[in-house]
Amino acid sequence: MLADLHLHSHHSDGRLDPASLVDLVADAGVQILALTDHDTTAGHIAAKARAAARGVRFVGGIEMTTYAHGRVIHVLGLGCQDADEGIGVANSAAQTVWDANQLRWINALARDGAEVDAARDFPDHPVRLPVLIERLCLMGLDDGDPKKVHARFKAFFAALPAEAYERLPHPSAAATVIRRAGGAAMIAHPWPLYEAGLAEALVRDCDGLEAIYAAYEPAQQSALAAMAQRAGKLFCGGSDYHGYFESGYRPSGFEATGELLERLTQASL
Repeated sequence: MLADLHLHSHHSDGRLDPASLVDLVADAGVQILALTDHDTTAGHIAAKARAAARGVRFVGGIEMTTYAHGRVIHVLGLGCQDADEGIGVANSAAQTVWDANQLRWINALARDGAEVDAARDFPDHPVRLPVLIERLCLMGLDDGDPKKVHARFKAFFAALPAEAYERLPHPSAAATVIRRAGGAAMIAHPWPLYEAGLAEALVRDCDGLEAIYAAYEPAQQSALAAMAQRAGKLFCGGSDYHGYFESGYRPSGFEATGELLERLTQASL
């Protein structure tokens, strides 16, 4: 069963609304999909309804923002209940961190000479990442090149000190929240963690990891899948499609395993 268990809609930093996203993925032959917006489950109802109309199996998901080992680490929750209280609390904390760090960046740009003012230009903060980048481009930052502004954004946020992320949970705490919400916790796009020697320890406290990530080479995918299997964990796959700053939609080619499908079926009960 061809699956894409990592997708983003306009409820976080994706380009498409949930129904249009489901159509795009279904048209590509995907039979089971998860909407995994960053720190929100707001798109679940619309995506689930459209998936039912298209005959595609829907998995309620989320991509939780966590922090450990001096870096932001994303944890996918697959099969989460969208009204879970613990998920809501974690989402609220993540939004608070995003707001504070977004303002940090805007103010840093102003100090560096950019014609931007947080109170004037972002009275509705925090805004979604594509909106943030679009506004900065319209103001002439990096000659209005969204890819350059996006690269600048990633560099700034990667260099933020630990205290900028102190309200975020550790990945193991996020895994606990996800399980209590009925889901399976999977380390997202884990190759950098694997290269840093961190993936094996992190996956012990989760249910698995995203081995069949569309952007990875087959050898990388195989290494990650093998590590998950050695640890007695699940592995999943997805495109991480946003629709911004990338080419058209391309499935990862992940064929969901029977063990994973059983776990997701349990989550939906």
